[in-house]
Amino acid sequence: MLWHAICMSAIVGTTKDDAAQMRVWLAPGIFLRGREESGAQVVLVSPEGNVPLNSVAAAILGLCDGSRDRVQVVAEVLQSTHNRARSADLVEFLDAAVARGWIKEA
Repeated sequence: MLWHAICMSAIVGTTKDDAAQMRVWLAPGIFLRGREESGAQVVLVSPEGNVPLNSVAAAILGLCDGSRDRVQVVAEVLQSTHNRARSADLVEFLDAAVARGWIKEA
């Protein structure tokens, strides 16, 4: 996991200490409906409408609960997908989720 943290720090342009302080969580009014484990498609519900999520997007957003930073979210998704996902793609998705107002960071 430390290796992922080092790689992610380089990708997002922050030090490990900076990244550790940037917790991520779903924005107010945003929530996930459905559970992948039960076979139901996970949907992001927002005031602008519902967005069906693929399994990786659902895993990323499911970890955005305020207890993790970006590096931890990416590392956990990489581990759960057995490194089939690319860290750069995960970071790009997090950037897009921030831009769309789905998640907040602080």
